[in-house]
Amino acid sequence: MDQTAALGRITAPTLVVAGAHDPVVPPAQAVELQQRLPCASLVVLSSAAHLANVEQPERFSAAVLDHLAGAPAARGEQARRDVLGDAHVEQAAAQRTSFTAPFQDLITRYAWGEIWTRAGLQRSTRSAITIAMLVALGRFDELAMHLRGAMRNGLSAEEIAEVLLQTAVYCGVPAANRAFAVAQRTFDEVNDG
Repeated sequence: MDQTAALGRITAPTLVVAGAHDPVVPPAQAVELQQRLPCASLVVLSSAAHLANVEQPERFSAAVLDHLAGAPAARGEQARRDVLGDAHVEQAAAQRTSFTAPFQDLITRYAWGEIWTRAGLQRSTRSAITIAMLVALGRFDELAMHLRGAMRNGLSAEEIAEVLLQTAVYCGVPAANRAFAVAQRTFDEVNDG
C-alpha cells in the first residue's frame, strides 16, 4: 500500500517512528519519508522491528508524547535553526542516513531541545561558553560553525575576541592562536558572503 503520492498534502508537524530492525519499512525508508515531509522528525527505536509500539512500548509512547507536546524535538529543531541557520540545518538533514539518524535526533532533542532552550542563560552566553569549550577541547572543526552561531546570537567580533583571549590564559596560547585563525577565516567568509 504505497501512499507516498499523498505526502505533499501533509503539512502538520509529523513524527516518523521506525524500528531499527524493521524488515517491512527499513530505517532507510523512514529517513526518506522524514526528509520528504516539510516538518517531520524521526525516531528510530533500537531493539524494535515492525511493531515498535509493542516491542518498545515505553520508548514509543515517550516519543509520541514528546511529539504531541512539542518537546523537546520541536524546541530543539527551532533552536538549532535560530543559532546555526536554516541552511546548516537543511544541509545536515540532507546528509542524514539511517545510520546517523539516531545521533542527529539525539543532538536535536538533547543538546538543542533540552540545553540550548533553557531559560537560565541567554543564548549569547551559551555561545561564549561553547566557543571556550571547543577551544579547550581542541574541537576546531566545529568552532567555525559555533562562531557563526555566536554572531547570530548577538555576539560581536570584539566580544568573541575577548572570549578567545580568555582561552589563551586557561587553554593555552597554541589553542587560542588556532582559534583566532579559525575566527578570522569565519569572519572573512561571513563578511564576503
